[in-house]
Amino acid sequence: MVKKRLSFSSENAKNTLKEGKATSKEDMLEMCPDDSSLYIAEVDGPTTPSRVDTSLTTKDVEPDFNEKQVKADPNCTSKSEEKEPDIPSGKPSHLCDHESPTSEQCNTMSSDAEVARRAQEEGLVKVVFPGQVTMEGSCRFVTDIIKLILYHRQQLPMTYDQLMRDQKKSQETIQDKDGVGQRSVKHADIDRRRQQKVLQDLEELMQQLEVLFSLSKVPRVLLLLGGTVVLPTEMFEINMEGLSLASGDHCLRVSACLRKLFRTIFVADFLLDAKPVRLMSTTVLVLAHRDCGLEWFRPKLQFKIPTRIKHKVIALSTKDGSGDQEWDDYVWFQAPVPIKGFSH
Repeated sequence: MVKKRLSFSSENAKNTLKEGKATSKEDMLEMCPDDSSLYIAEVDGPTTPSRVDTSLTTKDVEPDFNEKQVKADPNCTSKSEEKEPDIPSGKPSHLCDHESPTSEQCNTMSSDAEVARRAQEEGLVKVVFPGQVTMEGSCRFVTDIIKLILYHRQQLPMTYDQLMRDQKKSQETIQDKDGVGQRSVKHADIDRRRQQKVLQDLEELMQQLEVLFSLSKVPRVLLLLGGTVVLPTEMFEINMEGLSLASGDHCLRVSACLRKLFRTIFVADFLLDAKPVRLMSTTVLVLAHRDCGLEWFRPKLQFKIPTRIKHKVIALSTKDGSGDQEWDDYVWFQAPVPIKGFSH
């Protein structure tokens, strides 16, 4: 369909209609009463240029709106006048800024895939720190991993920190009501007392681990869930034989190491299990020097790591670390109090 606006004088329009030389399609003209202008209505076929009245002048044809807009805007240029921006030889300029992040993202995705594959097939997660860490930092790694494993293996209904805040709020509420803390503990429900007992045992374990790390290096820590010490239901190992320890400001920050540690564990995704887990007791064993002077932990001189069960290992090491220290004088020590799982 073609629509054009043509302007004629009224006299020329009458003469054109009287001549009758136009075809039936050209006779489909409507007279506009205000300005005596004619509009060509719907035309089914192509229009022959010779049949258009030659009395029209360029003044009478109204310019197209787009043409006016283009002329009014000096910044607009026609397609023929547009020039492609000059691109230097080699890689395009818009890719240069994003080349490095894309490469880093690809390396990260490849590394994460390898971590997940090794965790699923071998039950091993390796975390390599770029520098030395402190003895206090290695103790923090162990305590936070223990809390994480207990929570993800459904032995705690909430994280350790959330349980501590919940217990504090409940104690404040009971004291406000009764005014006597001991009386409120005696009349607490079973779940509340069980939660309090588990948190007390965990807190004591954390404190004794701090004492242990101040007396001796701890290359390995075992968490035995369920069953017995000889044949547990599940077993997790924290291996720190390749960890280089030092002291001073040149050591890595503990917070940065923890972020790297937990990110790697979450990427590996080997703490979660689709099968439901029942409540169990967790026994903690540590490998320390036989003459470190421990009192709370009990020595287990005849203990051997169970081999009939596949255990999962979190191996912490330092980049370019030696890791060749002899552990002949180190023996296993067992925590006297197991951590019993509970749920609300």
